[in-house]
Amino acid sequence: MEINLSDTLTQLLQLSGQLLLPTAALLRALYAGLRGRLPDGVVQIVAASLFAGLTAIANNESFDLRTVVIDITSNAAFTAGVLSFILVYLLRQPFRGLVVDGVVGSVASFVAWLVWTQVLGSGWPWWTAPLIAAAGAAAFIGLRFGLRQLARLLRIATVLLVIGGLVVLVALGALAVQMLGGQGIL
Repeated sequence: MEINLSDTLTQLLQLSGQLLLPTAALLRALYAGLRGRLPDGVVQIVAASLFAGLTAIANNESFDLRTVVIDITSNAAFTAGVLSFILVYLLRQPFRGLVVDGVVGSVASFVAWLVWTQVLGSGWPWWTAPLIAAAGAAAFIGLRFGLRQLARLLRIATVLLVIGGLVVLVALGALAVQMLGGQGIL
């Protein structure tokens, strides 16, 4: 079994940039929203969404300007939409029970999976849809519980931010070394 280091590093970069950092931004935005500083939270979501859009182009083989711009904007808009929905739902919707949170989380996650696979062209197989829906239900329930414990929520966000940032830096550094080595510079 041959492992392609470049593909692995690209996937690590995308995982960190499209999952860990937006999750940390969401947690920090929830914290800011509960403290009455919702605009600060929205700014964090926008920044994380733009970064998620930038990491989406990491696996492009050809750098056609039109394709790159479309990839960045579509992924950034998708990430911003998902994070904004979660933020508004959890902050503005009163607690109606864990079942309601679970149903909303699973439906929202399934819709996000549809957009991710059908509109944005991600290559996820069909059988991941129920897993994503179940994870979304669990995430919404977990976030509702997390809102009660703000200090832990912020600590988790900080840890995710540090881990995500480190993974991005390591992956970018390794990709740069690999690219420079392939060109005979190193």
